[in-house]
Amino acid sequence: MQKAITPALTRAHLSVGHDRVAGYVVRAEDVSFATTPSQLFEVHGLGYPGTPFSPYAPSIDVLRFESSPQLQYKDVPGYIVPLWWLRHSRIPPGAELVRIFADGTQILLGHYGDVGSGWSVTQLGARRPALASLSRCVGPVAKWHGAYLEADVVDDGSTVVLALANPPLFERDFQQSPAGRWYRRVPREDVTELFELDLTARWNDLSVRVVDQWQDAQRYVVARISHLGDDVDRAEQLRLDRVEAGVYEAVVYAAELTDIQTNQVVPHTWAPGPAQRAWA
Repeated sequence: MQKAITPALTRAHLSVGHDRVAGYVVRAEDVSFATTPSQLFEVHGLGYPGTPFSPYAPSIDVLRFESSPQLQYKDVPGYIVPLWWLRHSRIPPGAELVRIFADGTQILLGHYGDVGSGWSVTQLGARRPALASLSRCVGPVAKWHGAYLEADVVDDGSTVVLALANPPLFERDFQQSPAGRWYRRVPREDVTELFELDLTARWNDLSVRVVDQWQDAQRYVVARISHLGDDVDRAEQLRLDRVEAGVYEAVVYAAELTDIQTNQVVPHTWAPGPAQRAWA
């Protein structure tokens, strides 16, 4: 898949290690003919109100990544290529952030390894990005040795990367990545459960996905919510922060959320048996 990335998100990925992505995406093979900013501007539909993109820009950045279980096909009349909506998700392992110039050349800006290693910057002299905080609300979770850990599935489904923010107290063989996160690779069969938690709710009658939760200084539980893309007018009325076209987010008190539903997304490529639920 391929997604146009705003300049602000490029900075977030390559400086603070932001490892999330959301919004409209296309298949890379469907837009392989688009090799300049003006062509990318057209095929990605970047001319929306308030856009940070321009067809006359010297370059446009795109994220290329393997398909995600959080992708949903969007039937948009008049769009020149098939279009998908990606719910707020952790970036899939192996993603590449590429800058495409007006003369058709391109350079690799960064590579996202997995939840254990995070981003690596390919430009000479660039500093390694920091690591974003882990969240069990987004991305795969694995049950291993009786504990649930953030994870990624790699090597065509045969290996699971387990990740910890701090050194493990009892388990051995965890390594620390250059970015500082502790990780370990284990065979898929060593993991007893593997799923992505999909926590949805309504906030002021808007359908949202809960993507982070924590306690504030007063010990109230707060949540970061991401609009599910089905009611842009309502998201505008509620003055959520617009990240880009169709992508709206906000931090709210968890007590304000209603109709909370928790599901487990288990793609067939992760599960030894039948999937419980998948957004195919």
